[in-house]
Amino acid sequence: MGKVIPVELYACKLNDGQNMDGLERVIADWTEYMDDQGIQNYAAWTLMPFFYGQEQEFDFIWMGAFADGNAMGDGFQKWVTEGGKVAEDFNKVSSCFAHVLLASAQYKSPPRNETPESSIITMMDCEMNEGSDYDDVRDAELEWAEYTTEQGSQAGTWHWMPSYGGGDAEFDYKVVQAFPDFNEFGKDWEGFANGGGRGASMDIFDDVDECDDPRAYLATSRRSAQLR
Repeated sequence: MGKVIPVELYACKLNDGQNMDGLERVIADWTEYMDDQGIQNYAAWTLMPFFYGQEQEFDFIWMGAFADGNAMGDGFQKWVTEGGKVAEDFNKVSSCFAHVLLASAQYKSPPRNETPESSIITMMDCEMNEGSDYDDVRDAELEWAEYTTEQGSQAGTWHWMPSYGGGDAEFDYKVVQAFPDFNEFGKDWEGFANGGGRGASMDIFDDVDECDDPRAYLATSRRSAQLR
């Protein structure tokens, strides 16, 4: 699994009269701010809904990941004390009604263990079955990672556990996957639906947890960093 790292999510809507062009201009200013601060241990993406339900009331998600807790503390301290102008510009363009912090554990690395750039990211919420514990979850995920690797899957897989901001979370963890492109996404779907993957998944996970339907997002890289 490797080390657990902090991941933050903002769920945001564009303000009236604003569009993605305005957001792009603010992100350019934010990139300059990050360069000026010399911050090299934070990666960020914007996620645009692709497969989603009616409850998805945001226009985009800001997803950021720190190399470790010390990098997170330093980054937040600099942001609240020195990022005021850029933060104000973000607030003029969008309103974010949720900001949560999660703990991310990696179960299957993306190719070459590189932090995903622009990609397709899926998320589903999972609860452990009665009688299961995190040892069971770990063993199942590692078995599934071995199976999907043998099938040639290029997807990375992570678990995100609630840390701060979620209130009374109705899940034990999120299962997150990142695909390099829709070709790989489709290949994995075909393997799951018609190549034996569904049966293998049921054999591995049926006694361990129960998950909802995944949502899928188009992820655009905004800042790269080597996190693991």
